[in-house]
Amino acid sequence: MPVTKDEIAQRFMAFALRYGFRRTTIEDVARTLHISKKTLYAFFANKEDLLRYATQLSASEQRRRVEAQLSAQSALEQALQVMSLALADVRRAVESGPPSDIWEPSEITEQVNAQVLAPMVRALIVAGVAQGEFSVTDVDFTTACCMAVGMEAVRVIRQDPSRRPEAAALEAVRRLLAGEAGSRRRHLHEQDAASTGATPSRHAARESPLTKRDA
Repeated sequence: MPVTKDEIAQRFMAFALRYGFRRTTIEDVARTLHISKKTLYAFFANKEDLLRYATQLSASEQRRRVEAQLSAQSALEQALQVMSLALADVRRAVESGPPSDIWEPSEITEQVNAQVLAPMVRALIVAGVAQGEFSVTDVDFTTACCMAVGMEAVRVIRQDPSRRPEAAALEAVRRLLAGEAGSRRRHLHEQDAASTGATPSRHAARESPLTKRDA
């Protein structure tokens, strides 16, 4: 059966994530798929063109997978869940993958994030503002800040897998979106629930849009 464009891209991405973009060659991909380089070049002009398509394909697959796992209801909790899922993917890849010294700078991760996580986080921020859940004045800047927090956590995980920056990163994103007051209300609510033995509701710490407008 003839090889498809997507199969070539998927095999290339598997090599690139394992060995790095610079160490992955067209010859490697062609050999493992039992095709000639001429056949591969019929689909892609060069390795950079192959990377662009493979990244787009990987981004689409990751977005579908992340969306299928979302279970939270509020915009804030969904945004945090998106970030949490992404960081969990990075940790699994680092802990089960090759030694960190052969990881390249995170161009591939940044490209996938730009096509998957950033649009999802931005859409959730827009929804949260519309619902009165967030008091964000610059959606694009806030999205960029959230992504910067996530990428710093990725850098720490890759540099030293024994460190656990995930919780701090999620709390930073929470503060960016809900503000200091929102984080404080959540903390007090959890303390109260712990003292009474009640199970905290994921919505109980949210301030209603009406309350925010009347404040």
